Amino acid sequence: MKVFRLAFLFLLISNSSLFAQVPVTDLDFAILRCEKAFESGTEEDIKTNFPLPEQQELLLSLDKSKTKIVRKAGPSKILESDKKSALVLLTGTLLFGNSGNETLYSGHYSGIYRFKYSGGKWTIAEKLPIDRKNLLMGHIINAAIDPGSSSLTVSDSMKILTQESYGFTVVLNHKAKITALQVDGKDADYVFNGGILWVRTKTNAEQQLALSYTLAVDKSEKDKNSGYFDDTYGHVRNQFFWHPFFSFSSPNDRANFSVRVTIPSAYQLATSLPQEETVSENQRIVKAQSAGPTFALGLYYDKKWKTYRYKKNDYQLEVFCDADFKPNPDILHKNFLEAYDLLAEKFGSPRGQYLAIVQDRSNASNGWLNRSNDMIVAAKQGSDFLRDKPSPRAPFAHEVAHAWTTPIGPATNFLSEGWASYAERYFLEKQYGEAIFKDYLTSYKNIYFSEGFDTKVSLWDDVSNDGVSYYKGVWVFYMLEQLLGKEDFEIGLKAFMQSGEPMTIPFFMDKLTKTTGKKVQPFLEPWLKSKQVPHVRAVLKDNALVISQEGDVLPFLLEVEFTLGDGTKTLSSFPIKDKQHRFKLSGAKFAGAKAIKLDPSGKLLIKILE
Repeated sequence: MKVFRLAFLFLLISNSSLFAQVPVTDLDFAILRCEKAFESGTEEDIKTNFPLPEQQELLLSLDKSKTKIVRKAGPSKILESDKKSALVLLTGTLLFGNSGNETLYSGHYSGIYRFKYSGGKWTIAEKLPIDRKNLLMGHIINAAIDPGSSSLTVSDSMKILTQESYGFTVVLNHKAKITALQVDGKDADYVFNGGILWVRTKTNAEQQLALSYTLAVDKSEKDKNSGYFDDTYGHVRNQFFWHPFFSFSSPNDRANFSVRVTIPSAYQLATSLPQEETVSENQRIVKAQSAGPTFALGLYYDKKWKTYRYKKNDYQLEVFCDADFKPNPDILHKNFLEAYDLLAEKFGSPRGQYLAIVQDRSNASNGWLNRSNDMIVAAKQGSDFLRDKPSPRAPFAHEVAHAWTTPIGPATNFLSEGWASYAERYFLEKQYGEAIFKDYLTSYKNIYFSEGFDTKVSLWDDVSNDGVSYYKGVWVFYMLEQLLGKEDFEIGLKAFMQSGEPMTIPFFMDKLTKTTGKKVQPFLEPWLKSKQVPHVRAVLKDNALVISQEGDVLPFLLEVEFTLGDGTKTLSSFPIKDKQHRFKLSGAKFAGAKAIKLDPSGKLLIKILE
């Protein structure tokens, strides 16, 4: 039973006879205070009721936003409680535009909280990750797209394993209208609000969670990124949360998908999985199946598309675009083959045997926009395959390279976007020579610092793919290459990519260590978990070089160029792993050293302090 606690408590308070019959605990009032603080609280209310940084910072930032954001509290539910601890579902929606974006940001608030009783009051102690123990292992999805009404109708039968005592929780677009929900064929207790669906399930048992709903897909001309439907073309990306899942990088909701989607036959339709289609009675029926466990899906349709199909051995390429799309499908196919062959030669075959290239006409610009499962999405027009100016890039090859990694867990986007950015170097070097890679790295270093990534977010926690995994990620790959040696590093990468094992950071470090014989964890883990890069200061003092780090301490090998008393220059390298090092300078090599230059060849992503 869904209880709107806010209204319920006000009713109790205003009706003394009812209040006398129904016990209202201090926990009820603590929840009420949280709901009121979420919906209309002052800065003091928010700080008092939300001690956790994520929720506090989110709510405090809303009043400073240039966009008008409405906070709407939803139902809450006490799931478990004793005298000292309670698990509580809190929900609320942030309303400001596209419902996919609203669901994403609402999820920073909505969810399962642990309240603790101490000092005579209940307060929030932690927010539980919804994927902490539970598993979402399979989807059987039947969906129907109605472009005329901009709507999507979905039935999703999910194979789940509940290992949390409180039940099962997933994220779903907050505008979904649930028409049926059953667990193992029986109606189940649930709460759905703020993009969070909680269901009462058995513990430690595999079950089928069957869910049916309708979803009105946004058609605002101002924001078409995560989801947009009209009567000509449309799409829903995974970030529209059009079907249930946990998060963009959870290891616990990589699932096997079996999908059947219908749309009027006047439209072409692309899922982000290997697919086949038939046409029957003015309906196009697309059936898609994942080759193995994968993350949340996207759907794209268009009335003007034509479909072009190519084969390379057992690998299938499909291009969905209109007649005006550039580059044309044959050129796309040629460049795909070049990218495929170069990467396959170095790193073996990619995971999977299918790729779709899809034109998104809702984006009127040009470019390779993103990759979703087995799909590369282009704007209305595609973009360059390679360029050396103003900044070197190989954007198409970047998207193709994603097929070689399917990472899960912390630092997912480092193993995805960091790898794909590193892979661009092979295509740039083939076309322009090896020197181009230094220009490429320099441009990413400049972006990392100029766009304010340093000290703000770590590679470990880059769940939403906010950019740091490109700019810092490529540098960490390059520094790993220097640590291990380029040839050994590539052998280790190939072994990792061809293993068939789940692609986690621990497995990545273990595979590189075993392949190369050099320990990777002491270097890599600090670089992944720190929100900054080394902030380095160096001085010459009393015949010694003193090197110190400010902020987080990270390990690296620092190359230093010395200018000697006679004007000549010499290079030396120093292993850095502590907050401060003092290296004694002795012998003719450092005679009369009067000036230093740190990292003269630009081999490190560091900030040099004056």
